[in-house]
Amino acid sequence: MENLEIEISEDNLKAFLIINNEVEDLDLELEDIEKVLAEENISYGINHSKLKEILAEATYPQKTLIAEGKAPTPGIDGKLIYHFEEKEKQAGTLRKDGTMDFHSLDLINNVRRGEKIVSKVEAEPGKAGINVKGQEVAPPKVKKPKLPRSKKTVKKDKSLYAAVDGQIVREFQKVVIKDVYTVNGDVDLSTGNINFVGSVKVNGNVKEGFKIEAEGDIEIAGNAGACELKSTGNILIKKGFVGKNKGTARAEGDFYARFVENASVEANNVRVYEAIMHSNIKAKNSLKVTEGKGLIVGGKINSRNLVEAKIIGSSLATKTLIEIGMMPELKKKLKDAKIKKEKVADNLNKIQKSVEMLESIKEKGIKLPADKKELLTKVKRASIQLTAEKNKIERNIKELDEEINNSSGAVVKVKDCIFSGVQILTTHDKKIIQNRIKGCKFKEKNKEIRQISD
Repeated sequence: MENLEIEISEDNLKAFLIINNEVEDLDLELEDIEKVLAEENISYGINHSKLKEILAEATYPQKTLIAEGKAPTPGIDGKLIYHFEEKEKQAGTLRKDGTMDFHSLDLINNVRRGEKIVSKVEAEPGKAGINVKGQEVAPPKVKKPKLPRSKKTVKKDKSLYAAVDGQIVREFQKVVIKDVYTVNGDVDLSTGNINFVGSVKVNGNVKEGFKIEAEGDIEIAGNAGACELKSTGNILIKKGFVGKNKGTARAEGDFYARFVENASVEANNVRVYEAIMHSNIKAKNSLKVTEGKGLIVGGKINSRNLVEAKIIGSSLATKTLIEIGMMPELKKKLKDAKIKKEKVADNLNKIQKSVEMLESIKEKGIKLPADKKELLTKVKRASIQLTAEKNKIERNIKELDEEINNSSGAVVKVKDCIFSGVQILTTHDKKIIQNRIKGCKFKEKNKEIRQISD
C-alpha cells in the first residue's frame, strides 16, 4: 500500500510502521498492515495490540514500533588468572619503622616447584536470539584463551604449574621460569638486594652494602665488596673479595676466589688462588691457597682436616691463627647435648622416685585412689619417654665425641715457609712458631703438635 512503509533497524531486531498521515480521508484496515508486514517478511515479535491501537486512533501516528525481536544473550569470555604479580621497579622498600631501605627493591618473582602460576577459566557461550524476520541471531563470539606457552612448567587440570624453583617472568605471551638469575652488570642500587630460589650469576661486581641470597650457586665475574653472600651451593668470585671487615660469605658447598681481604668466609672447602689476608675463614673440610703467591697472613683460619699454603705469616711476625681439627660447631653441639642430658636425667630421676613411691604404697596393700592411679599411669608413661630421650642424647654424644676425636689426622702443609707470629692450634695443644721454617708440615700426635716429615 502506497501510504504504508516498514522501516527495519540495521540489526533486524526492530520494525517500525510508517504511515503517511498527510493523506486526507486515509482509512486503514488491519489487513493492509499485515500485508505490508508479510511483504517485508516480518513474522516475529509483532505487537498485535499496538496495531489495534493505531487503527483505533483518530489520527494515525507517523512512526510506531510494531515488532521487536529477541536480542542474543552475550556469553562470558574465558580468561587467564596469573597467580603472580609482575613487579615494577621502585626506589626501595619500606621498613617497619617507616624508613626506606634503598638496597631492597624486591624485583624478583620467586616461584617454587609445584606452585600454581596460571589458571584458565573456560568461556561460557551466549544464547542465540531471533530477529523480526524469524531468523536466528547468533550471540557474539566469546574469547577462548589458551594457556601461555611456557618453559619449565607442567600443565594439569587447566592450570600451569612450576616444574622447577626459579624466577617467573612474562615475556609477551610466554611465561618463563629461570633457574639462574642473571645480573648483566653490577649489583647496586639499580638491582637492589637479591634473594633468589635458584642460582645467581653477576656479570659485574657486587657493591658494598648489598646482599645476595641464593638457593643454588653464586657466581660473580668481578669483585665482591663489603657485601653479604649466602648460598646453599657454591660461591665463586672470579676476582677478589674485599670485605673491609664487614663482608661475609656463607656457602653450604665450596668457596672460590682469587683473593680474600678483611672478610669472613664459611664453606665446606675453601680454594683461594692468590692470598687470604686478615680474614676469618672457616672450612668444614679443607682450605688451600696453593697458586700464585699462595699466601695466608693475619686473621684466623679454622679448617677441620687441612690447611695448605705456600706461605703462612710474614716477615713482620704478623699474628696469624691457624686452627685445625677443632670444629667449634661440633664442640658447641657436644656441650649443648651434655647440658640437655643432665636436665633429662634430673627429670627422669624425679619421675622415677614418684613411681617408686606410688608402687611402694600398692605393695603395702593400700588401694590407690582414682587420682593417684591416673598419676601413676602418667608418670610411668613419662618415665618411658624420658628414658628413650636420654638414650637418644647419649648416642648423639657418642657420635659427636667420635667425630671430634677422628680429627687427629688434620694437618697444616706449608710449601715455601712459615714465619714467626703464626700460632697453630689443635683440640689439645697450641704451637707458636718462633722462627722462620721452610717447607714443613704440622700435625697433632699424642695430643701434641709436632712438625712431621713426608
